[in-house]
Amino acid sequence: MIPGTMNQNANFKITVIGLGKAGVMFTDHLASFPEASWLNIIAIDTDATTLAQCNVRQKILADREWRGGQGCGGSATNGLHSFARFREAIARILQGTSLLIVTGGLGRGTGTGGARVFASVAKQHNIPSIFVMTSPFTLEGHSKRTVAQEGIDEILPATDALFCLPLDLLFSLLPAETPVAEAYRLADIEMARTILGMAELLRSNDFLSADFSDFKVALNKRKSVCSIGVGVAGTADGLNRSHIALERMTQSALLGGVNSFRDADAIFAIISGGGDLTIGEMKKTLEAASQFFNSKAAIVTGTSMSPAYEDRVQVTAVTIKYDKNESPLPESPPPPIPSLFEAPRKSRKKSNSKKEQAELPLQNISKGIFEFATPSIVNGEDLDIPTCQRRLINIDIGVEQR
Repeated sequence: MIPGTMNQNANFKITVIGLGKAGVMFTDHLASFPEASWLNIIAIDTDATTLAQCNVRQKILADREWRGGQGCGGSATNGLHSFARFREAIARILQGTSLLIVTGGLGRGTGTGGARVFASVAKQHNIPSIFVMTSPFTLEGHSKRTVAQEGIDEILPATDALFCLPLDLLFSLLPAETPVAEAYRLADIEMARTILGMAELLRSNDFLSADFSDFKVALNKRKSVCSIGVGVAGTADGLNRSHIALERMTQSALLGGVNSFRDADAIFAIISGGGDLTIGEMKKTLEAASQFFNSKAAIVTGTSMSPAYEDRVQVTAVTIKYDKNESPLPESPPPPIPSLFEAPRKSRKKSNSKKEQAELPLQNISKGIFEFATPSIVNGEDLDIPTCQRRLINIDIGVEQR
């Protein structure tokens, strides 16, 4: 399948993966929407407790043998190792997928480490992928934000499109007295509805439709900050339901206000409706929305029709602001993530030049994991220290001949 023509495929299958606690919560809300019944939604975590509280039909506990259902303890390294062991299972999960959408939170263990492996597997199997992730609150500290940034650096080369939404946007519109639990709930719903809007746009054959290349061109593998707005209104809200939906979109918790449109380098505007959505209603809505947009921004608009939206309209907007200090990454395959149990492969290609193996740094004597153990002394020698270090043996590294 060729990206850019996928929405013309009658057997088009979108798989949505919710990774880690945040991703599981996003997909839990997504699965509750009747309009999302056509999506292949899977919640995956290394924490059994989080999955037990989730109502997604397909739930997978990853790396059960090593993590024992206890999670990754906030360590992205543990998350990477867990999903590297889970790599073959990921390939099976993604069989038959036309487009992969991965969602979760960056800055902790399962979401950050797992996202890198999913990106790598999707790339290996030529599955177009979109990552819709959140970055931590500033108040969560420098370490989490650093882990999130490292995760972005690793995901970007492998995925086709990365949307990263800072949770600090919740502070911009929600009243100070908003309960924390309610703020997170609103954010989860916004994320779920945005994923649904993107998915519907990409499978649509309607009057205004975007394709996957629009996402790739707009993001162009650059580091960027995104914001999202979602507004829903029905016939019961009045005759001007589309304008009401638009107004609610501008007040969304994760949009950061209408200034997000004026500062954006790229904007996606998506209108979802049922068979009663008219071309006049669509035109007026897009014209009203455009008054907020930066005239120099790259703007992608689209509509999606579904019987599940009968008597209702959803307006979804995604704004993208590039990191001005970053250039687009070149289109080169990322380094593969090997299995933890796979031995390095030797190249069969012979070189015409002599190669010398670098000298091993054996001068630093270390007992490794036995550093604090009771020493094993025999004939005055500590056997926990490697022999070559203990006896100061100079190893002949040799030279490879042609």
